[in-house]
Amino acid sequence: MPPSRLSMAITVFMSLIEEDITSIALTERRSSLVRRPNQERGSPLQGSESETHSSIRRNSKDRVIEFAESTFIESGTYDLTNQQQRTERLERTPNQTPTISRANSASNLVASSTGVEFSLPPVDGGFNAWMVLLGGFVIEGFVWGYTSSFSVYLQHYQKQPEFAGASVTELTIIGTLATGVSYMGGFVVGLLGGRFSLKTMMYAGSVTMVVALVAASFATQVWHLILTQGFLFGLGGAFGKQSLIVVMSQTSNSNRFPLNYQSLQLLVGFIYAGAGVFGLACPTLIDMSLKSIDWRWTLRVVALFVLVFCLGSSFVIRPRHSTDDARSYASLSRKDFAFIKSKRFLIMAGAVLFQGLGFFVPNLFIQPYAQWLGSSEQVSTIMLSILNAATIIGQLALGHVCDRYGYATSAVISSGVASLSVFLLWGLAPQSFGLLIAFAVIYGTFGSGFTSSFPSIVTDIAGTEYRKPILINGVFMLLRGIGNVVGNPIGSVILTSTSGAAGWADMSYFVGSTLIASAVCGAVIRFVPSRMIA
Repeated sequence: MPPSRLSMAITVFMSLIEEDITSIALTERRSSLVRRPNQERGSPLQGSESETHSSIRRNSKDRVIEFAESTFIESGTYDLTNQQQRTERLERTPNQTPTISRANSASNLVASSTGVEFSLPPVDGGFNAWMVLLGGFVIEGFVWGYTSSFSVYLQHYQKQPEFAGASVTELTIIGTLATGVSYMGGFVVGLLGGRFSLKTMMYAGSVTMVVALVAASFATQVWHLILTQGFLFGLGGAFGKQSLIVVMSQTSNSNRFPLNYQSLQLLVGFIYAGAGVFGLACPTLIDMSLKSIDWRWTLRVVALFVLVFCLGSSFVIRPRHSTDDARSYASLSRKDFAFIKSKRFLIMAGAVLFQGLGFFVPNLFIQPYAQWLGSSEQVSTIMLSILNAATIIGQLALGHVCDRYGYATSAVISSGVASLSVFLLWGLAPQSFGLLIAFAVIYGTFGSGFTSSFPSIVTDIAGTEYRKPILINGVFMLLRGIGNVVGNPIGSVILTSTSGAAGWADMSYFVGSTLIASAVCGAVIRFVPSRMIA
């Protein structure tokens, strides 16, 4: 072989060897950064080319999903350079747990206790972001703003011959279930989150609410309303609202929302303010409708609005992942519920439960309380509207506090000020009707702002795991719903067991005490060193 050809062959051979060495080095680097199957979060990462092979599946939307144990390409082309750049964005903490850097915030890796990791697609900006914002506003308005106006239905149902024999406590159960089940159903959403997409559950929730209202319009007995307008509507609201909360949690690391907001909590507050806007309008509109077309056609008209707006909002909202992205999470295990052992979770769970026990009682009874003080039915309806309207300010203001000072501070301020308003203003309202107005404004503002901290609480406890935010949010909503379902009947029993001013005073003691207990739980998180409540 001529020297020139021999030199050329040697050069090509050395080039191939160099490429092989480079490829092996990159493969070993990726293997060391990918968590091994079934490895618990926080354990040291291990891996070599002989033990673990990373793989990539790139779908039509360029969402990259990493698995362990096999290497295959479903579609597209394997791009070693892009994969190297993406894995290099992973950073290690002192305990060798991979975390996501800010540079990768638009395509976050998410892990679960199953050991599977995948990256969420980039957060939507522009039009799609506006749709999440506006769609969430509408869903929150119908699920919570409308149900918080049940006091108007309560006053009307008491005058109907079909329900003449029903007690106040029995009729109260209708509104209690509508709000309580909408929270408790969040746990069901958590269990189904790995089997069905969030959009599917939002569709199901909207349709269920429509069916519930139409069926309630044919009721002839109280238990018919309890089953339909109460339980079934609340269940539909749970699928719509709780799925929406998970969608919002998926945006917690992004600043690509409308108007260049960099605060998730402010946007969460805007969405939750939908309850205040609808709560401001619904009492008056429902009262007018009940007087003009009766309660049966009122329910049917509301069902039509739910069909158009809630179902339409569910259609335009785009979650950042679908159920196909997380098939491995369909089966729950004990590891998925390991967060229950966390002291931080248990303390905040107590705050949620105590707040749920007391918060909903004034909302349900402020209208009859105003009438007991001597106001007309129209004025009492306006009082309910004022209370609901104050939640607009509360959600935005407490959302900002949560973002700036932390969710624990927000919880303390919310429950603490609300409890003081109950003790000082609700209890002294018989002396001056103006004090009741002041109570409606202050209580509505601070009491309602508690929920604006939920996404931050969930994110803090869950970390980066896909399944945990859905489950933790579901447990919190279950506890808040239990508090609602238990607290309202307790308030009703306290009111009816003692006549006159004593009954209203005893109710205020119950509500104020539960809110103080919630504030104490938040104070523990705020002031006790983190190492003691980890």
